[in-house]
Amino acid sequence: MKFSIILLGIVCLAGPVFAAEAPPPPARHFKVIQTAKANYPVRMIEEGVRHGTARVALHVNAKGELVDFLVVVYTRSAFAEEVERVIKKWKFEPEYVDGEPIETIMEVTFNFEVDGIMLVQKFGNFTPPSFVEFGGEYEYQACSLKKLDGIPVPVTVVPPTYPREWAEKGIIGKVVVDFYIDETGKTRFVAAPSGGHPMLSGIAVAAVNRWQFAPPTRKNKPVLVHAQQIFDFRKEDESGK
Repeated sequence: MKFSIILLGIVCLAGPVFAAEAPPPPARHFKVIQTAKANYPVRMIEEGVRHGTARVALHVNAKGELVDFLVVVYTRSAFAEEVERVIKKWKFEPEYVDGEPIETIMEVTFNFEVDGIMLVQKFGNFTPPSFVEFGGEYEYQACSLKKLDGIPVPVTVVPPTYPREWAEKGIIGKVVVDFYIDETGKTRFVAAPSGGHPMLSGIAVAAVNRWQFAPPTRKNKPVLVHAQQIFDFRKEDESGK
């Protein structure tokens, strides 16, 4: 398997396939237990700001523990600070596939209004938000590749460990890996869409988790960026191509 770095532009990780001869165990879905509720920031009321939004990416392991979180967009910093405050206090119940708990990457969008707060949970969807929401631009958001000073430069690239016998067994196909590159060049929230071959997704995600880039910049300032990498796992022909 050969690949080149092609950055384009997360997702519940796929679990084992259910055996055809036996019904699967009852599904248990990922659950957020809001042990703390977000409040409308007093500072925003004092400044006459009547609505806002903040989106946070979450990584929860198979034990229901919060591994990592990252606010990827917000209209005002006060909303991001409130989101960070409550996220640290929340509890989680993991998703179960085939009776086994799995780790999950998801996002939660907080829509703040003076008379209430609405939470929108999305699994595996990190589509950059529209600028038209709330009628104004965001104070902070993940940057797109086309707006960077240049394509992020890889410093450390670890190829997926793809055993030769997998190709012989027909374990082949393409895997699209979604991830963020933060202001330090570290890959964050690396995930592959469910529905693909879980073994291929597993080695692709494990590899990208170990990648490191030079800090991506826009106007010479480090920024957060969303990217994708495509891996094509297939049997090489006799010429080695």
